[in-house]
Amino acid sequence: MKNAIPSLAALVILMVASQACGVSSPEATKSVLLALPSQAGLVIENIGQVFARQIQQRCEAKVVMGGKAPLTVEFAVVKGIGAEGYRIEDRRGGGVRIVGNDERGLLYGVGKFLRTSRYDQGGFTAGDWRGISVPQKPIRGIYFATHFNNFYHDAPVEEVQRYVEDLALWGFNVIAVWYDMRYAGNGYDDPAAVTFRARLHAIGESAKRLGLDVALIMMANESYQNSPAALRAD
Repeated sequence: MKNAIPSLAALVILMVASQACGVSSPEATKSVLLALPSQAGLVIENIGQVFARQIQQRCEAKVVMGGKAPLTVEFAVVKGIGAEGYRIEDRRGGGVRIVGNDERGLLYGVGKFLRTSRYDQGGFTAGDWRGISVPQKPIRGIYFATHFNNFYHDAPVEEVQRYVEDLALWGFNVIAVWYDMRYAGNGYDDPAAVTFRARLHAIGESAKRLGLDVALIMMANESYQNSPAALRAD
């Protein structure tokens, strides 16, 4: 019996270590069927694309839109939960049902589901969180300082767009950017200005695709580099 206790302890340690190292669990699947509402609009379709990309970039599981799969995840929009709220529940017939009060609620519910799920060598394991969540504040925004040659200003725009998607999944509903004319050359048609606006548009478009609001910030006494010095901000 004395040797049995260390052996049992070693077995427990091995089991915990296996979980920590990402050894697949019996519930993991390599195929997920995504079921969208019959009248899904463009925003919900875009949310579905983000859902698929988030799973497929983290494990070997594939998300399919038709046929059969061991796990079905259903999207739905049903009023009555609360503005931008969501409910995650067991799906009738098996699988998981993510219900949003509106499109944003669905988006945030998808984010919660993805964060509580597991990704490993065996594929995708659906999270077991079930319940209702409604935001306490109507405005949940973030300001991107799109100047000073920082990440928002200089990183590949695709990386910034993916960051916008991550923020959206966490519950943000407003993305703000700044059109800093000091980085826009000598006037509206200057190539630097055109490039800068195209970048801001790409960032804003990634937010609008998921139903978020976009705010454009400018200073009242700021202008292009060829403007009269007396009109410029200090």
